[in-house]
Amino acid sequence: MRRDKILVRINNLDEINDYKKLDISNFLFAIEDYSIGYNTFKLDDLSKLDVNVYLLVNRVLDNEGIDSFKKIIDKLVFAKGIIFEDIGVYEVLKDKGIPLIWNQNHFAVNSRSINIWLDKVSSVVISNELEKSELEFVLDKVNKRVILPVLGLNMAMYSRRYLLSFYNAYKGLKTLKRALLKTDNGKEFIAVENKYGTVLFYKNYYSLLDDVNEFNDDKVLFYYIDPNMLNTIEVKELLEGKKSDFINPFYENKTVYRIGDLND
Repeated sequence: MRRDKILVRINNLDEINDYKKLDISNFLFAIEDYSIGYNTFKLDDLSKLDVNVYLLVNRVLDNEGIDSFKKIIDKLVFAKGIIFEDIGVYEVLKDKGIPLIWNQNHFAVNSRSINIWLDKVSSVVISNELEKSELEFVLDKVNKRVILPVLGLNMAMYSRRYLLSFYNAYKGLKTLKRALLKTDNGKEFIAVENKYGTVLFYKNYYSLLDDVNEFNDDKVLFYYIDPNMLNTIEVKELLEGKKSDFINPFYENKTVYRIGDLND
């Protein structure tokens, strides 16, 4: 995997120099007021960076949010691309000359819908919920280069409700903006909340780093790394081949289309 084809999301600005030493030059930043689940950054600070800056806009916007977003369009022109989730973002930016990258977590799972979007935007972030043969099929069929997630935490859900705050208030507990949750059946999630809602991440990291060389590199624009709570040293060790206990439940298991298939 060529380092110049890695896109890594930044948790804090101090990480950039460490990644540059690894010959990584493409960075994704969640922007203040329009992202959820991650540390965010001010556009004015990002525009001063001497790196390839990609912006993450993954908040679901209401009418007020769209109107607010329109006011910052002129500040976005420095970006190499904007990774968006809300289609309203596409509608207000589609004629602005800024490269757009479609990223709806659970939707980019088949080549037909992906190619429809690729006719409209610069690239698409492939869902990390595809089984290996399905992923290979999609990569073979896409009509433009796409972004392939290879390391990170799967986002299980996003709600505009304040799930942590509501729960803590009900239980009389201290309010936290990040917490580890455990369901009755033993599954664990990391909950992250800000003023725009709550996201749940599966606790365990997924990784396709061992299989990267098996994919059609010509169809990949970037290999996406989302460190979440990993530091730069840990990411470096993983890129250099360190083994770890990853869980790839989607990639390693047949996709279930019907409830009845669970009994097969």
